[in-house]
Amino acid sequence: VTKHRQFPGNCTLEKALDTVVGVFHQYSIRQGEIDLLSLSDFTTLLKEQANKADYLDKLFQETDLDKDQELSFEEFTIVLSKLADDSHRASHGSGRCGPDRD
Repeated sequence: VTKHRQFPGNCTLEKALDTVVGVFHQYSIRQGEIDLLSLSDFTTLLKEQANKADYLDKLFQETDLDKDQELSFEEFTIVLSKLADDSHRASHGSGRCGPDRD
């Protein structure tokens, strides 16, 4: 497993960011380029780490901005943003939205 540089502090947000980078690397090294997630890697990551199987293909296609069928870390941060918004809505009792639905 490739080591990544950890954030120096012990703040909750820094720990969360370190975890995000670590999870990305855990799945991005499974096949292909070391810092890219294939659709297969992406699907496995979200099924195992976020229990999100209902709209994975659409989410992948929306966030693969350069349409190379792989997600860079920058593209992956868009996924995290969408999942965070979904989780926030669910915490307030709103229905799960999914990509591009309000």
